Amino acid sequence: MAYTRHEAAAHETMIIVGGWSMVIFAILFVGITLLIDNLAQAQTMLYGMEQHNLFKVAAGSETIRTLLVIYALLPLLLIPGSVGTFYAFIEPHEANMRCGMYFATAGALALTISLMMLPSINWHLVTYIQAKTGESQSNLIIMLQSLHSYLGVFVGDLVGFGCLLIWFFITSFVMLRTTVMPHAVGVIQLIIAIIATLILALRYSGLIPDVHINVQAPGIIALWIFITGIGLISLRK
Repeated sequence: MAYTRHEAAAHETMIIVGGWSMVIFAILFVGITLLIDNLAQAQTMLYGMEQHNLFKVAAGSETIRTLLVIYALLPLLLIPGSVGTFYAFIEPHEANMRCGMYFATAGALALTISLMMLPSINWHLVTYIQAKTGESQSNLIIMLQSLHSYLGVFVGDLVGFGCLLIWFFITSFVMLRTTVMPHAVGVIQLIIAIIATLILALRYSGLIPDVHINVQAPGIIALWIFITGIGLISLRK
């Protein structure tokens, strides 16, 4: 398909914007994760809910809550990122990249909805659980377990990360077949996508319960996004 000079310039702009969106996402996603973890470690631990298969509760602050809101909105940067990859590899893989773009958008939205639970529903519920007793406390714990199972595991991990991984595989295979980007980049990205998939599978299979302590799947996913973003930026003529 032939494009006018104006269309080609618009496509190139979107590729650059998408590349920078992915790089910014990867850096902030990892950086804010580490920052929130460090801030939480410095807070007083109020009580633990490990016996309910949940978490330890630390004294929160408005700084942590603000960071959690920013953290939850970060996946939206992947939407322009997916559009950028679509235009980067549109010839002759338009159908494949369009499909990948739809999966990336669905995954980004699902991940945002899941992460928004932390500074909102989760924030309020954990404030009141310890103050309640008896049946009231049990009901709140069951509600929190249900929300974490639905919004955390099914919406965030299965739909969110699952759709993003499908986008990863589609894009990685296209990279292997295109001349736009070096073949080695496609190989590296495909390997990273496979590793991320295996980590998530092991994480929820119960075969290696502590795998998420040693290797975080989100970190591997951020690496794939960072490399792809750098690759898109480097395509600028």
